[in-house]
Amino acid sequence: MKTMIKFLLLILVISPMSICAEKDMMINECHNADVPAICMQCLESDPNSIHADHIGIAGIVINCLESHLHIITNNITNLSSKKDKGEVKTALEICKKDLSTNASTILSEAKTSLKTGDYDKTNKSTKLALGFPLRCMFNLKRVKFTSPQLFGQINIYAQLSNAAMRIIDRF
Repeated sequence: MKTMIKFLLLILVISPMSICAEKDMMINECHNADVPAICMQCLESDPNSIHADHIGIAGIVINCLESHLHIITNNITNLSSKKDKGEVKTALEICKKDLSTNASTILSEAKTSLKTGDYDKTNKSTKLALGFPLRCMFNLKRVKFTSPQLFGQINIYAQLSNAAMRIIDRF
């Protein structure tokens, strides 16, 4: 019985230490990513992050990118549905198509490359996928369309992309 109690006490003492060490790794990875607050918010949104290694952390950030891409695409769809024909509607429709097909496919490729250990391709795919929302924002500004909410979401996506690429660069 005493052995069992000692074992349970040992587990209770070691577990918090382990969690702190893994949380420190998350903080360190995000600190090196230049956008620590957004990176940590992303990682803390996934309960698996506390047990993730460096590759797992990069994968979680890419998952956050996919989620943000979905949010941006839904926002663009909503904005487009409220517009009549014209330059803005056309630009929104092009954005929606590019993000829902091209960027989404390329992010999937980034995840696959990460799993197979091809980190250069992971970074290239992440960077390529980032080009679509940035081009979308540029084209919308060109036709004099502004949406602080949409542009804010695109900026967060860009920051998460940069975080993912910096984390992967450290492998």
